[in-house]
Amino acid sequence: MAKIESTKSRSILDMIRTLDEVEEAHLIYGAYDLLIKCVFKTPEALSSFVVNELRRVDGIKDTVTNVCASCD
Repeated sequence: MAKIESTKSRSILDMIRTLDEVEEAHLIYGAYDLLIKCVFKTPEALSSFVVNELRRVDGIKDTVTNVCASCD
């Protein structure tokens, strides 16, 4: 999930959806503004995506990462 600049919400959403790792991305209401679903094979791949791609997107102010306990 990410907190984003509200004036850039649509352009940020469109940009996030172009990233290869992103399966889904949606604007949401609540404490965070954007829900992003990705799948990674390793924790290192997840970390690399968050640090090197997601947090570098102009307009993203904060992120929080949640990991599924089960994929059934």
